[in-house]
Amino acid sequence: MPRKSIAVVAAMRRELAPLLRGTQGQWFEGVEFFEFENAVIAVGGIGRNAARRAAEAVVNRFNPTTLISVGVAGALTARLKVGDVVWGSEVVDAETGARFRMTGGESVVVTVSSVSGPAEKRMLADHYEADVVDMESAAVAAVAQELGVEFRAIKAISDELDFDMPPVARFVDSAGKFETARFAAYVAIRPKWWSSVCQLGANSRTASVNLSHALEHLMQARVYKVQEEKIPRT
Repeated sequence: MPRKSIAVVAAMRRELAPLLRGTQGQWFEGVEFFEFENAVIAVGGIGRNAARRAAEAVVNRFNPTTLISVGVAGALTARLKVGDVVWGSEVVDAETGARFRMTGGESVVVTVSSVSGPAEKRMLADHYEADVVDMESAAVAAVAQELGVEFRAIKAISDELDFDMPPVARFVDSAGKFETARFAAYVAIRPKWWSSVCQLGANSRTASVNLSHALEHLMQARVYKVQEEKIPRT
């Protein structure tokens, strides 16, 4: 199996839909891999356990130098808007208190077990001095630390600080897969969530486009760097 310089871990394929369009995935150990020239994207499911499984699988299979957690996420500050791409400077695990620092980046990401509403978001922002909330970054960061791999986190905002988030976390199964049919049945008889679900879908598509562009740019930059390193100096 050829080595890839960059390994990316995402929860769902649709988070990187524009980038993955036209690329055939391959399954290995319950994780779907999409290979590029000098990078590989592992789609492993939602939540800590799924993210850890995908991170371990992609590092063991492709031996990358950099491991990146990407995905849509929630804003914990009013300055972040839908579609904004955020580069992490630190990831905090709200469950264990562990902190993982990164070079570069400008924002603190806090990882939780369920998506938060506005009141919980403000509490997370105050307690952890965080800017963004997600459900996977800390697990990927832990794997990178354990295996001695550089770690980065890139997130795109799908829900702003005051967005009223539907209870999506309760519809994630033990394997990290989102139970779409069960969620649709739940929402169908609860009109109060209809507009929020539609808005979240539109927001997530915007976030996916911007996230894909940012990741594609990073991947291309790494390819150019590798090519330059191969050119003999005279």
